[in-house]
Amino acid sequence: MTRLFFGAALACLFLLFTSCREDAVISRTDIQFLQQGILVTHWSDEDHYSKYTEQLDTLYINQGEQVLFTAGYAINGNTISSDSAMNLSSSHYWELEGESINSTTIESRFDSVGYRIAVLNTIDFSGDTLTDTIHIFVGSPLSITLVTPASDAHIEPLSDDYIELNWNITGIDPWESSECTVYAVVAEGVSLSKSTHWLDILDSINALSIGDCKSGMRLKGPLISEKWLQMNGLDLKDTSLMVYWGVKATAFTDNGFEEQARDASSFSTKFTERRNSVIQVKPIYEGLTPGSKVSTKIVLINALGDTLKTVSYEKPNEPLNINVQPQSGLRIYAYETKLTDYEANPITIDIPERTMIRLGDSLVFTDKIPPKASPVKTSLALTDSVRFYFMDSGSGINPTQKKFVIADFDTVTVTYESNILSFANPCRKDCQIRIPVPDNARNRNSELFWRMVPDKDSLRITGPFVQTEDQ
Repeated sequence: MTRLFFGAALACLFLLFTSCREDAVISRTDIQFLQQGILVTHWSDEDHYSKYTEQLDTLYINQGEQVLFTAGYAINGNTISSDSAMNLSSSHYWELEGESINSTTIESRFDSVGYRIAVLNTIDFSGDTLTDTIHIFVGSPLSITLVTPASDAHIEPLSDDYIELNWNITGIDPWESSECTVYAVVAEGVSLSKSTHWLDILDSINALSIGDCKSGMRLKGPLISEKWLQMNGLDLKDTSLMVYWGVKATAFTDNGFEEQARDASSFSTKFTERRNSVIQVKPIYEGLTPGSKVSTKIVLINALGDTLKTVSYEKPNEPLNINVQPQSGLRIYAYETKLTDYEANPITIDIPERTMIRLGDSLVFTDKIPPKASPVKTSLALTDSVRFYFMDSGSGINPTQKKFVIADFDTVTVTYESNILSFANPCRKDCQIRIPVPDNARNRNSELFWRMVPDKDSLRITGPFVQTEDQ
């Protein structure tokens, strides 16, 4: 909003002891236009610490978001500071949610959904009021979750039946319209991780816009065409395909506000002829040193406790297919016989007929055991280097990672080569040393310590001991 201020008149008002005459002439250049507006500062969703400011009369935000309202002023279109504006006004205040706030800025967070307004009032010395209003629409964050087909569903690939695609969506507010785009792609092979692969490629595959997001959609079978199978040289008799699908939801208003949410899932096709099924396993070894060799045994036990088969697995990151009969309550146990610090929890699954069960990231080996350390010698000369041998039967020790020894409260420089950690004797009297060397799974023995006891010309090492609360 704009108000007129007359430069000569203001001069007479403020400079009481000057020689302003009644016949003072007011020229066009003496007329000053005071303008005000409401500036809004947002905290970015992508980077909480970055901010951007814009002048608005309508604001759309989600509940819980932080926003800063600032009174902005200008004279004849030239921005001035709030301090300068105070010389041209007697007061300014905000009206927001029933409160009157005497400040040039207010920081707000709206925790409830709904519509409200904020009003900025500036009163000049003549008693006139500049008023600006911002309309605030506080909405629910947009979210979408795919429901059916479930990620463990298996569809008949050549059936004429409809396939129901359904999802739950929240956060479409009364002042918003919505549009959904459905994406789908068919692939052969192992399942992808939604967090690292699938969700990122939604925009690069087959898409179908269906308008209003509030309803699902139906796909008319067959899911796979004979022409597509011939082009790719596939036979569904003994091939199970993965169908990756996702939905991108967009909520928007007539004046340009927009927010998006997306989710993705997948399901499999059944074999068309074979009666038995397949389990596809691809164990994950968390923190495993690249190039390490594994020797894993996978044991299948039925619901009655009978061992059906034992399979060896020695190729990390490669899938392994195991033929099984359809059944319920199949238990899968996995043991690592080479890197024995690794352990995996057993899995119990049902096996429908003519299906490939892709376990994906369900079979995970974790290393929760820290490296073991032992002194190469427990008795040595005072001038000899102290050496400890390290052994890890799991994720391994990174030889390039910085290592150190703590002698009482001092840090000691060390060298590490061929699993041997060496350092000069740091103790001239009895002391404790700790060697918190981690493995690649970040396990370390911070609670163990050794005693180093000098005795004339020799040094004796005892331990390890476990740290207690009173030590």
